[in-house]
Amino acid sequence: MSYLKIGKYYGENPNLPTYQIKEILDTDYLDISNVTHWFMLQDELGKDYLFCRNGAIGFINGTTGFSGLTKSDKEYASQNFCVSKSDRDTIYTDSEQEVFWDIFVKKSKETRGLRWENAKAFISYRLSPLDSSDLAVSTLDLNQRYVEYGIESLSEDGQDGLFDWLKNEGNFINNGFSQKVYYTEELKVGILNKLNNV
Repeated sequence: MSYLKIGKYYGENPNLPTYQIKEILDTDYLDISNVTHWFMLQDELGKDYLFCRNGAIGFINGTTGFSGLTKSDKEYASQNFCVSKSDRDTIYTDSEQEVFWDIFVKKSKETRGLRWENAKAFISYRLSPLDSSDLAVSTLDLNQRYVEYGIESLSEDGQDGLFDWLKNEGNFINNGFSQKVYYTEELKVGILNKLNNV
């Protein structure tokens, strides 16, 4: 199974970045992927909390699964809800998990809020004030659902989401973003990249 890897550069070119995130690492990048690194190197990688959490989940599913992780990896995976309740129960009590859940919910909401702000800045810079206002009104409920509760799409969450509207999916097949006069594929891709921290 393919998953994103963290590579650390050990070559001689001082102009190349220290870290790389790719499925297939370039020459001179050593694979240092593990759950702990996904969370501990977040700032150095230049990625947000949810991107790194998804990277950790990909690592777990693409390699040994929970049972083959180191103690540190199991702790980080459990603290950040990357694994099932039964796996988390082998590491932490219910009351400990509840404390971690509170932290997880706050970090996730904060990250989604920053992603939405970045997406808003990206698109509002490219639209007229009138079109920007129209976009704000059209997405108000959807972006609140996204930021507050992480609702992205009907297929993922069982509720219409912001990603459905942007991609004209779910219940927005005929009345999503592409129906707007200011729609372009470039704007759609740009917003989705901001929302995915790409």
